[in-house]
Amino acid sequence: MKKILGIIGLAVLVGGGGFAAWTWPYPKLLANSLSGPPVSVPDAAATREPLETVAGDYRPLPRAENQAFDFSAAEAINQKYDGYSLLIWHNGAVIFERYYNGGDSESRTEPASMHKSVMASLMGVAIAEGHVKGLDEPVAPTIPEWANDPRGQITVRNVLNMATGLEPLSPAGGPLSPNARFSQGLFMRGLTLGRKLIHPPGSVFDYRNPNSQMGGLIIEAATQRRYADYLSEKIWKPLGAKDAYVWLDKPGGTARTANALLARAEDWLRVGIMLKDKGEFEGKRILPAAWVDEMTAPSARNPNYGLQVWRASPYVKERWYNEAKVGAAVPAAEPWADPEIFFFDGFGGQRVYVSRAHDLVIARLGKPRMDWDDSALPNAVIAALEKAKTQ
Repeated sequence: MKKILGIIGLAVLVGGGGFAAWTWPYPKLLANSLSGPPVSVPDAAATREPLETVAGDYRPLPRAENQAFDFSAAEAINQKYDGYSLLIWHNGAVIFERYYNGGDSESRTEPASMHKSVMASLMGVAIAEGHVKGLDEPVAPTIPEWANDPRGQITVRNVLNMATGLEPLSPAGGPLSPNARFSQGLFMRGLTLGRKLIHPPGSVFDYRNPNSQMGGLIIEAATQRRYADYLSEKIWKPLGAKDAYVWLDKPGGTARTANALLARAEDWLRVGIMLKDKGEFEGKRILPAAWVDEMTAPSARNPNYGLQVWRASPYVKERWYNEAKVGAAVPAAEPWADPEIFFFDGFGGQRVYVSRAHDLVIARLGKPRMDWDDSALPNAVIAALEKAKTQ
């Protein structure tokens, strides 16, 4: 199989262009490139290469399962949407933990865009340490290709608010298109920085993966550190998480920072707990509280979006990823039980929901489903918590 894929890759390299010489010896990269978007499976690490470790320092979270809580409705929703895992944190402990459909406590599922929220958290550390001057700093000092380019005046805030004004990647060319190559982890820097400026920075909300990829490029350039190493030291080890992985575009290359942070469901729960507690975890500060406030505050162009984090308020029945309302929208059939919930959004129902009002964090991973209902799961969990109070 590897020999066949290698031959195909060489043919593409010679005849079709667009693939670098290192691509064809890596069968999974080539297979992904020719087969469409990555499939989410319980063990996503088996379908990605090359990977780089985000070293953890594991400490178990406290568990306190309470039979007074009836989460059967929440379980039914999770199962309806092909969930792999469902974990609930409340009042200082994990009170519910279940795995389904081949998932288990060690599964590192593709979280899709939930990685964006981690990248934004790490940007807060880089700013606090003085590596990045601030949210309104132009990106030019960390993007040398744009040193004498109008795109260099895009700010870090524009990047994190999804308001860079840059064009989307073209889908023209099928599996060899810029959009397809980016989706499969190829040529991350060139594709991210090669886009034209089509709107004034800050003027249009347009949720695009290359914007989040730019955030990772800024962090690496500013800190002069590998993204995985900086994430490990500043967030992952302090959270007591187990090892995670980032997907590189080539051996020793660029880490994807728009998706593909392959981590356990419990460790996604930890990130949510940190943001619930405004940057603290187990009594130790990891992020500045003011940065968490920035992350979860409404942005100028979209009140439902902060810094790589989504907000339940104001309530909308359909949540769009761009102002033009092109593509897919995510429904929330019922108003949120806690209108102040904020959450990480990964494609097809990968979620971490945070409710400070209920001291609640929900981590949920599963098979991507385009019909995911955003408010259904947190509403069912909150209803169970409220019902237990009356019994």
